[in-house]
Amino acid sequence: MNSEIPSPYKSKLYFPQLDSIRGMSFIAIFLFHALRVPDVQFFLSGFIRYLITYLQLGIEVFFVLSSFLLTFLGLNEYESRNNFSFKSYFRRRALRIWPLYFFILLVSFTIFPWLSHLLNIKMSLPNIWYYLFFISNFYTIDHVFFLRILWSISVEEQYYLLWGACLRFFYKRLILILIFFFAISICFSLYSVYSNTPMYFNTLTYLLDFACGGLAAIIVFNKKKLFYWIHNSSRIGTLIFYSYLPFHFTIFYFMNIHTNGIPNDLMILVSRYLFIIYMALFIVEQMANLHRTTFFEKNRFLIFTGKISYGLYCYHGIAITFINLLLSHYHINISNGLLVIIYFMVDYAMATTSYFYLENPFLKLKARWRRI
Repeated sequence: MNSEIPSPYKSKLYFPQLDSIRGMSFIAIFLFHALRVPDVQFFLSGFIRYLITYLQLGIEVFFVLSSFLLTFLGLNEYESRNNFSFKSYFRRRALRIWPLYFFILLVSFTIFPWLSHLLNIKMSLPNIWYYLFFISNFYTIDHVFFLRILWSISVEEQYYLLWGACLRFFYKRLILILIFFFAISICFSLYSVYSNTPMYFNTLTYLLDFACGGLAAIIVFNKKKLFYWIHNSSRIGTLIFYSYLPFHFTIFYFMNIHTNGIPNDLMILVSRYLFIIYMALFIVEQMANLHRTTFFEKNRFLIFTGKISYGLYCYHGIAITFINLLLSHYHINISNGLLVIIYFMVDYAMATTSYFYLENPFLKLKARWRRI
């Protein structure tokens, strides 16, 4: 492996800009769940509604980031140790994900049913085994919102196991495996579109996200040609790169309302693929480009939001659900704008407390199984 990367990427294992990207991704997901746009016509109302529906793509960025970091750390471990410990890898992942996740399950299946009975509020709980074994993304029966949104954690856990095994046993074939993931995901998604098979929660749908994140990590770590091309980008080239997303959503909005016989689901799929690939390139850009914006590296609010984003994601459904129940119980009407702020403040307080008092003690234990 080449070790002459311009910046000490291989020895550096924390990148604040990635936390900022994660923080922005959570805010997008939160707004998708919290915003309610009135069904009235006003200037650009159609375009605004269109953009709000695409805020859910924040979950795709989570997947890309996860795969990037797991792959990057795995490559570092191979270079420093000449091997990869699946056992240490799994323990670190469990210490990050399991404490908060199982705390949410404990509260959801013990305290919340008691509260719902006390307040005479109907609460539809799922089959707990799907959640205990991280396969809730395949549980299709409708149930409480604050548990339903945890489907993505199941997808991530399934990928952690799969990719950990690939890092352990197929290290020299990682690029081929990622390309295979990419192709399988596209084939499954196209099959789903033309056969009307549900794909939103299926792990195969998101193999493309994970593949893009993994390939981005390999590009950065091994200093591929694309790394140098981005590294040497001009200021004008960088501005053009940053302007892609507004252009992307504008073009696809007009294509969406004038499909000319092209299936709408297929248009959405192409838009999603281009967005995911762009975000993977954006991560590389943030790691490599000399003229990159430093906004993501210096914004303390976004960096901290990214640090606690796992808690923010897990708790935001609870915050939204119970604030709505309280307002309904006391017949209080609040504008959606103010309500979104209240949701966010309550969620932020819960996630911050959780990070320092529940998650952080377990995060400190990860050092015992850190190999680089």
